[in-house]
Amino acid sequence: MHRFSPILANLLAIFVSTQALNGATAHPTAPTLLQLTQKSGYIFTGVVLSVERAARKAANQVEAVQIQFQVEQAIRGVSAKQVFTVREWMGLWEDGERYQPGERVLLFLYPTSKLGLTSPVWGPFGRFQLDANGQVLVNQVRLIALRTGLPHKPPVKGRASSVSALDLARAIRRVGEQ
Repeated sequence: MHRFSPILANLLAIFVSTQALNGATAHPTAPTLLQLTQKSGYIFTGVVLSVERAARKAANQVEAVQIQFQVEQAIRGVSAKQVFTVREWMGLWEDGERYQPGERVLLFLYPTSKLGLTSPVWGPFGRFQLDANGQVLVNQVRLIALRTGLPHKPPVKGRASSVSALDLARAIRRVGEQ
């Protein structure tokens, strides 16, 4: 139980802070597009190339997972076609936040920390799946919270809605200029 205490404390802190930041939004734990964008050091769509345990360079270094992405669409902090490597704290990986080679994602990542680590902004809210056509899959709660006014397909009961990755990238750039 002691091992999970910091994780639970962090999750509680994230929950409380998102409620305070979102106020009266449709779903208090889902951040808006502006909030995701403001906190991000890196925003891009890409394909997961590899996932491996990162080698520790020093005894006091935290355990981490190294994920390589082939950037498809660069929005912030990366270049198109770049192979971008991130290191995530092993605790996130053990908590179930995993990537699979070949998976296509849109990510909002925090700037790299002093420890050389990053993670999706607002946890799972900073990570979106892309389908084979490059559409960003979102459920209705997340779509409402993003408040982008993006065109999207009418919801099908029990299925995710989708928005064009290009339209979402344009919206991210617009809110980033605010």
